Amino acid sequence: MSVARDARASRGLAMLVTLGFVALFVSATAADASPRKAHQGRWLGLTALGEAACGETDAFCETTVLPALREDPELVFFLADVRAAAKKNAARNGGGFQELADAYRANVTRQVPRLRFPELLALGCCLSAGECLDDILGEAPAILGEAPGASQIDALDASRALAAQTLSLAADAPEAATKMPAATLLGANANACRPPFDQTRCGATVVALYRRAGNQGFEIGAMRAGEVLLARFAGKFVDGTSEHLCFRNTTGGDETKSSKTPAGDLADAAAARALFKGLLVSSDFDKRALLRLKELSAVEERWLTSRDGSGSGGHGNKDAAYVLAGVLVDGAVRFVLVTFLFVAAYAFRNTRLGQSTRAFVWYRSGCAHVANSVRKTKEAFGLVPHRRVNGGRAERKHEAKKLAKQIVKDAKKAKKQP
Repeated sequence: MSVARDARASRGLAMLVTLGFVALFVSATAADASPRKAHQGRWLGLTALGEAACGETDAFCETTVLPALREDPELVFFLADVRAAAKKNAARNGGGFQELADAYRANVTRQVPRLRFPELLALGCCLSAGECLDDILGEAPAILGEAPGASQIDALDASRALAAQTLSLAADAPEAATKMPAATLLGANANACRPPFDQTRCGATVVALYRRAGNQGFEIGAMRAGEVLLARFAGKFVDGTSEHLCFRNTTGGDETKSSKTPAGDLADAAAARALFKGLLVSSDFDKRALLRLKELSAVEERWLTSRDGSGSGGHGNKDAAYVLAGVLVDGAVRFVLVTFLFVAAYAFRNTRLGQSTRAFVWYRSGCAHVANSVRKTKEAFGLVPHRRVNGGRAERKHEAKKLAKQIVKDAKKAKKQP
């Protein structure tokens, strides 16, 4: 009975050891598959958005605005007058692309109260993809051995910044909503292509223009507004090679002078989520919006679990509610898994697979060696009876001792008898 009882105890211990190893493996696998690692290297920057906005701005001006401009004598005369005045002022200041760009900017600033919507639109497209751009680029000739020259790149940048400023004024004109709703999207793209001098690509102006374009029926405007807000909310979790240092225009003045609200603002996350959810019914942007929602959720989780984040976890501390919820969920999942494994192991304990698995784990894990050492120690101190192995030396020695004792006992009885 002792041998049978020990065998049952060994099988039970082997089953427990097997379940322990399996539970540890499952727990480690679940931890590695945590959603915190999802989208870790995802690029959420605005460089691609800016490049696409530049292409769309130039294409719209070349195919829609500039051809219509050539059909209007008044607008042709207006642009010719503006170009002549700008060249004259630039020559007076020494010439150069920067002086010419500054002359265009001063002319626009001085005439803003008198400029009509068509004139603002025509001047903005002229600076973006028309003859005004050619004038500025002509003042920055290519340097021999460079293609294109650094001065030409700077000249193009200055012209696009001035075009963005002018097209923003056109988008804000009262006639834009009635005469040409696409002017709002054009102004947003121009600002995203090259923000004006005191603004950023993910500033308040770009977001406001794109959201207004989305409200006017242009779904791409709502999508890009959400992507800008997502990049602004992600902050340091955006790929470092992209433009992710965004400013918040909270004072109503220049964005470079306004307070720099740190990334992780939940208001940006809420606004981006609302925009993406509204696009889930779109036939063109539903998949893209769903992907951005997943990215937004991943960034929110990273802000919550960040030790040095400024999200709802708060200035270097983990969010207590989130950590507690994570502990409870992980504990519940592990409890269910361990319970399932125990039930499965008990149900298949007498099968060939169960027995072979227990035997393998029992001997390979070293548990058999430990149990044998403990048993020998107990036998040495007489705490448990010695185990007998049928046909072994221990049994022969034991039988010889029993036989010797029996012979001695019989001899003593024979002496006592008369």
